[in-house]
Amino acid sequence: MISFFGKPEMLSFASCRMVRLTLEHGVCQDSVFGFTMFATVLCQQCNLPTPVIREACRVGKAVMPLLKRFDSSEIMPSVYGCYYGFVAVHTEPLQLCADNLRKGFKVGISAGESAIVAFYNSIHLIRTALLGGQNLSTLLNETDYHLEVMTRFRNKLMMPYISAYRETISTLIDRGQSTGSQNRITKNVEKTMASNAVYAQRCNETIYVNKALQSFWLGYSQRCHHYSKKVLEMHLVGRHNKLMILFYAALNAFRGIKNNNGSGSQFLKVKPLYKDAISALRSAAELSPWNFSNKVYLLDAELHSFERRYEEAKSSYAAAITSSCTSGYVHEHGLACELAGRHYKKIGEAQTALDFFQRSKQCYIRWGSQMKVESIIRQMENVASPIRHEAK
Repeated sequence: MISFFGKPEMLSFASCRMVRLTLEHGVCQDSVFGFTMFATVLCQQCNLPTPVIREACRVGKAVMPLLKRFDSSEIMPSVYGCYYGFVAVHTEPLQLCADNLRKGFKVGISAGESAIVAFYNSIHLIRTALLGGQNLSTLLNETDYHLEVMTRFRNKLMMPYISAYRETISTLIDRGQSTGSQNRITKNVEKTMASNAVYAQRCNETIYVNKALQSFWLGYSQRCHHYSKKVLEMHLVGRHNKLMILFYAALNAFRGIKNNNGSGSQFLKVKPLYKDAISALRSAAELSPWNFSNKVYLLDAELHSFERRYEEAKSSYAAAITSSCTSGYVHEHGLACELAGRHYKKIGEAQTALDFFQRSKQCYIRWGSQMKVESIIRQMENVASPIRHEAK
């Protein structure tokens, strides 16, 4: 944990050393954490090819049954935090990862002395639950509980991470109007950020990722582009964060192009960003179709729509909707329906567009985003008005 925030380059050395000692002297309790950390280090690298990530995930998954062999709650929170926070997100459903991170938190917090490890699970839990489409109101309550426990244990260093996700959740629900936002960056944390460049960059990565997510869902194209660019340019950005931001940044680029008010001018070079995003996401989908196939289909649909290949666009939108529904990502199901509605509106099929907007609205209601529900209602009204006028 100290290396992660202080000297991340030591993580590779420490994990390789633990693996080597295990191979030389046999498996012990700490070997489980060593192999998991080894897989974590590899899965965080953005420049490694898919086959290497696949093998790293296999290593991480292979050692998980050893936890039962040693039956130790002492290392379980650390192992769960690493495996389900960094490794399993590339191969297992995000919903499953969130459930297991929740277990890691509960075991860690009950141990007392492992509280900091428990809060490490908290960060990844809130993140994977948000990206996995958990109901926002339920997630907000859970986030507030974690912040309350952190306050009780006087753990202030983890608060900026959770607070950043809380702000996103609050924004997605109702723009923070009734759910509010809490600034948990204290003077001690600011002092640590000033003296520890790695900790500051870790915090900023989380803040920028959340700002990009908020801007995307609010429809602020330029702001989303700004924060996405900041994330993608960071040296220590994690592989999964980069994948998610590439997805939303590429979708946002198409949105920028479609704007007719001039705000889309800086996004006209969409092809390079699309190529980077689709290449990375297709590779990710090889490891986990559950997590990434819907994203590949949706990016393809947006490109087909942009290039006026309308039949291909219809097929890709349908595939994206089916895939996101099957995987249980209700927010991305709603997004796929919304973008399909915009596509059908563009090609003049108003009634079909209304049908997709209605499906999108139901998804956003289930997600708990009143902000998106209101947005869909406005879009439906824009489509329905000309139909009513023609009927008269």
